[in-house]
Amino acid sequence: MIEFLEDFLVTQRLLISIILLSLITAVIIMKYWDRVKFWWTCTWYSFPVIGKISKLSKDITSVDEKGWFSSETTLCSDFHRYYDRFDKDPEHYDRCKSYLSKADELGRKPFPLIMWIVVFALVILEALGFAYVLAGFTIPGASESLQQYGAFGIALIISIILVGFTHWTGHEVYKNSILKKIRTYYSNDRREDKKNLEPDSKVKLENNNIDDEEKNYSQLLNRVSTNATVTPTWIISIVTAIFVVVIAIGATYVRGQVLEKQLTEEKSMTQTNVYEQSLPTSLVQTQESADTKAFDEAQDSDRKGGWATFIVLAVLFVFIQLLGILFGFKWGFVGKESQIAFEDSSDFRTKQDFINYFKREKDNIVKIAEQKLKLLQQKMYQKGTMISTSAKEMEMLKTKDYRTFKEYVKNEARENLNFHNDIEKTKEQVYVKSEIKKDEPKVE
Repeated sequence: MIEFLEDFLVTQRLLISIILLSLITAVIIMKYWDRVKFWWTCTWYSFPVIGKISKLSKDITSVDEKGWFSSETTLCSDFHRYYDRFDKDPEHYDRCKSYLSKADELGRKPFPLIMWIVVFALVILEALGFAYVLAGFTIPGASESLQQYGAFGIALIISIILVGFTHWTGHEVYKNSILKKIRTYYSNDRREDKKNLEPDSKVKLENNNIDDEEKNYSQLLNRVSTNATVTPTWIISIVTAIFVVVIAIGATYVRGQVLEKQLTEEKSMTQTNVYEQSLPTSLVQTQESADTKAFDEAQDSDRKGGWATFIVLAVLFVFIQLLGILFGFKWGFVGKESQIAFEDSSDFRTKQDFINYFKREKDNIVKIAEQKLKLLQQKMYQKGTMISTSAKEMEMLKTKDYRTFKEYVKNEARENLNFHNDIEKTKEQVYVKSEIKKDEPKVE
C-alpha cells in the first residue's frame, strides 16, 4: 500500500493539489459567504460595459409610483438586502442571547473552520485508502493511470458521502437529545391544566419575548423543528450505520481478495524445479518438501498478518466515522434561528460593542451604495442628454438629490411599518368577528 500511495502522490500531484485547494477555498467561502456575496455585488455593479450600472443606466423611461426611476430602485433594493442584515436595534443583542438561552443553546458554537479543514483532510486520506483498495477493480482492462484516476474519483465520492451522512447523523443525535429533554421537562410538570406539546409558530427571534411566561419545555419546543408527536427519529442514523458497515465489510473483503491474489501469484512463481536433475530423486523430494512447508508457513503468516491488519483498518475506519458523528453532535444548532442569533451576538463582549459594530457595517454599506447610486444617476443623465427625452424625465434626471440610498431606506422602513400595522388591524378585526359570533344566540 505504501508503494501505491507513493506512486499515486507522485503521478497525481497536480490533481491532489487542485482538489485540496478547491476544498480549502470552498471552506473559506462558506465561512465568509455573506461578505463574498457583498463583494461580488459591488464588483458586478462596477464592471465596465457588461456591469449592472452600465445596463441599468440605459433605462431612463421607467418610473415607479414613488417618483423614482426603476433603475435606481433596483440598485437600492440590491444593496438594501445587505443593509437590512445589520439594521438592528440595541435590544436585538439581548433578544439573541435570550433566544439562545430559551433554545438551550447558549454557549454552543457552529462548526469551526479549523475542524472543516480537519474533516476535509480525513476525506482525502480516506479517499487515498479506498483508492488503493479499488484500484484494478473499478475499470477492468484500462491502463494503470486510468484505473488510478477512476479509483480515486469513486473513493472521493464515497468519502464525501460518508462525511455528509456522519455529520448529519451527529446533528440528528443532538436534536433527539433536545426532544428527549422537552419530553422530560414536560413529564416533570405535574400541573393538571398544563398545555399540550404544541409549538407556537408565532415565536420568532424578533418577537422572542412573547413566550416569556411559558414553561421551559414550551419555550424550547417553540424554537425547534419537530414532528407532530415531538419524538426522536433515527432514519439518518440507521442509513448511516448501514452504509458504514457495508463499506467497512466491503473494503475489508476486497483487501482480503487482493492479498489472496498476491499469495497465489507468489506460489505459482515458486512452482518450478530449481534443483539439478542429476541429484538423487529422494534428496530432491525431501528438499522440495521442506521448501514447500517453509513457504506455506510463510504464506500462512502473511495471510494471518494481512487479515489482522485489515481488521484493524476496518475498526479504524469505523472510529473515524464515529468521530464525524461526534463532530456533528458537538457543534451546530437545531434552533430555527439559533445560527442567526449566534452570529449577531457571539463576537461581542458587551452590548456597546454590538452597537458599534453594526453601526460601522451599516455606514459602510450606505457609503458604497450611495457611491454606486450617484454613478448610476450620472450615467443616466449623460444618456438623457444624448437621446430624445421628455421634459418630465429630463427634470427627474436633473433633480436627483432627494433620491438617495438613505431616503430609500426610510421609505422601506415606513412601508414595513404600515404593512405590519395593516396585519395587526386585520388580525384584530378577525378576532372581533369571532368573538361576536360566539356571543350570538344559537338558534335551535
